[in-house]
Amino acid sequence: MVKKSINSISFYALMAIVLLMPSVGFSQTNGDTKKISLGFEIGPQFTSAHDSWSYSNLPEAKVGFSVGVFTDYKVHNNFKLRAGLYFDNRKFKHEDWSPVTEYQGDSIFISFSSYDYRNFDYNFNYLTIPLSFIYEKGTEKFSIYLQGSIYYSILLSATKTGNTDLYIDPDVADQFEDKEKYKAGHTITNYDNEDVSTDFNSNDWGIQFYLGGIYHLNDRIGIHISPGFTVAFSNLYLNPQRDSGWKSVYKINTGIIYTLK
Repeated sequence: MVKKSINSISFYALMAIVLLMPSVGFSQTNGDTKKISLGFEIGPQFTSAHDSWSYSNLPEAKVGFSVGVFTDYKVHNNFKLRAGLYFDNRKFKHEDWSPVTEYQGDSIFISFSSYDYRNFDYNFNYLTIPLSFIYEKGTEKFSIYLQGSIYYSILLSATKTGNTDLYIDPDVADQFEDKEKYKAGHTITNYDNEDVSTDFNSNDWGIQFYLGGIYHLNDRIGIHISPGFTVAFSNLYLNPQRDSGWKSVYKINTGIIYTLK
């Protein structure tokens, strides 16, 4: 409950910054609204995760996407502040197997001739709020920029699709105490967009870096592209003993920037 309250406070505080930034810019520019820009961008992102509980295979990368809006405030000829709001889709695939283990009182029974096979595609949706500092340099037609951001993400949903295959070697089936769970032979379970949000942290935060370019169609409209990467700091799984996280998030955003007059 405390964590949810903190997340709610952080979310509304960041939302206030995003929504109030244009009005703050107008009041500080004394009518020079050229210092305010609005933008939209969308693009793919290549995401992978790490998980210390992986036994035979590490998680594999998959392709997600991000789409969002932002507002810029020029604080100097070459420097801007940016606040944004994004729908952030991240994915990874994990195919793994391990020998079957059962805790029997104070002892552990392990059957290496039996196995627990898992093959899942995970899909995550976040609401991501980045705050950025941008250095831009160029001409009236083209400019390049460096962007550094700190972001906070709120988990909206997490699902998995795939299957498990619990195989118990008939020769050792009698050695398991839980006869209902550890039946001889194969027990296959399928999952289709199973909700697993309670298995993962409800938020994520980190830093982002971009190198971008803007082609100015005129003094008000520009088209930009900005490849970049994310460094995430939060544990991915909710269990703190399970060392995990977003290993890499590479993205290529493209969109339009509109400068107000």
